[in-house]
Amino acid sequence: MDKPLRQHITELESRIHLLSQEMMQNQKTLPERNRLETELRVAQQALELYQRAIQLEGQLQRPDGFPDGLRRS
Repeated sequence: MDKPLRQHITELESRIHLLSQEMMQNQKTLPERNRLETELRVAQQALELYQRAIQLEGQLQRPDGFPDGLRRS
């Protein structure tokens, strides 16, 4: 990736906000609303995956090198 993960998250959050606002406009045709709903759903799913990646990265960077509950015997 050319951009840091956190930058992707920020951009997705902004895109989701804009798409949500655009969805509220009453003059949208059915095809436009369908396109917006699809794009919004994809952006939300991508955001969720990126947030999970950040969470996993945090677990992997623990001082002992193991996520919670995965200790070496």
